[in-house]
Amino acid sequence: MAIARCERCGRPRAIKPPDYSEAPKRPVGYPDTALVCGTNGCDNNALVWLKKDEERLYQSGQRVFDLRTNSAKVRVA
Repeated sequence: MAIARCERCGRPRAIKPPDYSEAPKRPVGYPDTALVCGTNGCDNNALVWLKKDEERLYQSGQRVFDLRTNSAKVRVA
């Protein structure tokens, strides 16, 4: 699943494959977005990091992805 991290916190480190894409995507409205970094203690505006299989879906036109929570989804531009 996609993960939200700010520019400062950067690319997530996957524990096991599939790993995350090399570059983040900007959520709709970035940087004036409601999406907040998922790192504990960080409240910066977040970018969206997709796993490599999600990156392929993004390249084929998909723009809505689940985040690592059951309470939210994010649309990326």
